[in-house]
Amino acid sequence: MKLPRFVGLVDLAVLAVVIAAILLPPRPMQASDAIKGTDAERFAIAYAEAQAIANPTRGTPAGEFAEAVGRAGYKDWAIETAVRGAERAKEAPDRWRVLSAASVAFVDRIDVHPALEYIDRALAACEAHRDVCPNWEQIRMGFYRQHLAAGIESGIDPRKNPVGFRNAGERGLRPVRLTAPRTQK
Repeated sequence: MKLPRFVGLVDLAVLAVVIAAILLPPRPMQASDAIKGTDAERFAIAYAEAQAIANPTRGTPAGEFAEAVGRAGYKDWAIETAVRGAERAKEAPDRWRVLSAASVAFVDRIDVHPALEYIDRALAACEAHRDVCPNWEQIRMGFYRQHLAAGIESGIDPRKNPVGFRNAGERGLRPVRLTAPRTQK
């Protein structure tokens, strides 16, 4: 049998590969959950994501989603979610929530300078919308900001010395010790 001139060795190799692809059984596909944890933890993240998608211009759902993803250990995803949520919620009165979540996400990744920037923005947004930002949240964010600023001002690199950074931050806060009242005998 003589092959025509326009069929060569490469053509026969391609034909053999195509026949093998058709005749061989398909490979088994296996998938696993992208987010690890219990069913309740995965549901909480999915619910928070659904709320953030349903309310894209509000700060609270985006902040809750970023916090849920951060608790699951996905630090970069938490930062991306919070930063994008803060951009979409520019006009929202509850924008301070997503800005605060962005700051916490940056701290979880040990990026303290952007964390300080975002908590400053959160405090400014909270001050601008006192009607939806309760005093206790503003006080909590203020303490967090003082702690972070004191750590940064110490000049200690939190990646190299996290304990020293934390101790420097704690020195920036005034300690309050609450003790039980003494009883007289």
